[in-house]
Amino acid sequence: MPHAPSPGADEPECRRSGARIPVLTLLVFSAIVAFSLAACGGDDDVAAPIEPPAESGAGPAPEPSPETERIPEPAPDPAATPEPDAGEDNAGAGSGTDTAGQERCGPAEAQIENASVPDGFCAWLWATDVGSPRGIIIDDNGDVLVLSRADESVVLLHDDDGDGVSTNGERVTMASESGLNHGLAIDGGYLYASSDTTVYRWDYPADRVPLGDAAVVIDGIPGDGHSTRTIVFDDAFLYISVGSGSNVDADSSRARIRRFAIADLGGEAIDFADGEVFADGLRNEVGLAFDSNGRLWGVENGSDNLSRSDFDPPDIHQDNPAEELNLFAEPGLFYGYPYCWSEFSLPEGQGMGPRTQWTDPNFVGDGTHTDEWCRDPNNVVPPVLAMQGHSAPLDLLFYPGGSFPEDFVGDAIVTFHGSWNRDVPTGYNVMRIPFGSDGMPSGEPQPLLEYVEGDLDADFFDDWPHRPVGTATTPSGRLLVTSDLSQTVLAIDYAR
Repeated sequence: MPHAPSPGADEPECRRSGARIPVLTLLVFSAIVAFSLAACGGDDDVAAPIEPPAESGAGPAPEPSPETERIPEPAPDPAATPEPDAGEDNAGAGSGTDTAGQERCGPAEAQIENASVPDGFCAWLWATDVGSPRGIIIDDNGDVLVLSRADESVVLLHDDDGDGVSTNGERVTMASESGLNHGLAIDGGYLYASSDTTVYRWDYPADRVPLGDAAVVIDGIPGDGHSTRTIVFDDAFLYISVGSGSNVDADSSRARIRRFAIADLGGEAIDFADGEVFADGLRNEVGLAFDSNGRLWGVENGSDNLSRSDFDPPDIHQDNPAEELNLFAEPGLFYGYPYCWSEFSLPEGQGMGPRTQWTDPNFVGDGTHTDEWCRDPNNVVPPVLAMQGHSAPLDLLFYPGGSFPEDFVGDAIVTFHGSWNRDVPTGYNVMRIPFGSDGMPSGEPQPLLEYVEGDLDADFFDDWPHRPVGTATTPSGRLLVTSDLSQTVLAIDYAR
């Protein structure tokens, strides 16, 4: 198996006013530029694009400087959008229509405008005015905890009046620390949250009372570059994912998942460098989740501006590299970055099919890394599934059941934050990846929530201001999704 090298060496149709339409695939790139929504690999953690190398055979190019994070300007509050008159066609609102399902779909005025969902599903704004929400979890009482990146805080949201939404009066700021930006977890009676350099924790009695001072449990995490620090737990370990420092680093010494024994947490802060390297060669594995079998999976954001002089044309970045769904079957394996990348779609006659491994142009001719080296499973673990390049997957969960149709149980739900490094943008949606009885993907990603098909122009975000980030399911099986650009928490449920 490819252990880590040393640092040097069939979409379902969607519903609109009762009609069934194909999934939207074409968006307008100018909208992304206009709103400055840049991110490394489509994610928003680092921004400035890296120019592709002019030639691929001259060995590694100089290491790019770390890119600077840009947090997108929040979109106008979607809740402020006037509702159509009763006689006006509310096409694409995404609400269920049967009477028995109405209580599962939130109030009519909260339905997401211009949303496309599969037949029988509904989607609405469960909470608004949440400052750049990222990570989201549900506590044992069913209360919702969201990490507000803009406010550097953890906010508790609830719906005690049962009207299907959480209003400004139904939330409590539970904790704040400088730099909190993404990661959020509960384990063993503690609440954990991360900045780009530190993991904090608080005693968490789950009583809606603001928490006291935080304790630092992990420090010394490399800052800058990709800034999200996803944190997840199993029964024995805390896992922390750190992405690359630039578009293509010189080696994989930073782009890894490390893990720490839970039993060691709580005393002196542990230096991040002392953690066990659980998985190596992961450019930006933002989303992490365990399946029902206790296996850890992740979704990875690929690099930008990919070009190799031995392809015709050399510029192959529109669809490559693939975004990846990875399975971490055992500790200590190597997954390719920065030396190798995964094919999604290459020109006819040149490609070898999705998931095929290729050498990154920065390492062609270095005497070690070749296409054959990258394709050797003793060197590199390929992804389980290759997904559309530059879609920017940021989270995943395995649906536990409770509301959606039975065939959703065990399927992966993935958020795609949206692209910038592509002429025809992609993403800005929530997708379902079907899984079979063998615990492996059994089909291609299928849309669960996306922008309804229509002509797009420079005012794209006026009609669809959502960039999905984090996912969680309530005890009833409702899916909640944070959207940092629109400052909202979106709800998706099955109405019948």
